[in-house]
Amino acid sequence: MQLLLSILSSAIGAELGVAYVGLKGNSHSFWKEICNAYGSFCHHLAATSTMAIISDIALLLLVWLSYYTLLKKIARP
Repeated sequence: MQLLLSILSSAIGAELGVAYVGLKGNSHSFWKEICNAYGSFCHHLAATSTMAIISDIALLLLVWLSYYTLLKKIARP
């Protein structure tokens, strides 16, 4: 489960990097902002970013819950 959490977190980081370049552009590689040209792209990207972060938090809570349950079972004398 921790592996899935780390994969999901790294995917969210990559997605947020793409979102930032889409929003601000990159002057070093001459990429312009695409949110000005395609307005729905940024709305879709914001929605997917929000849902991905919510799913990452939910998975983190599940990992903590499973860890706590396992620790509680092991700690019993």
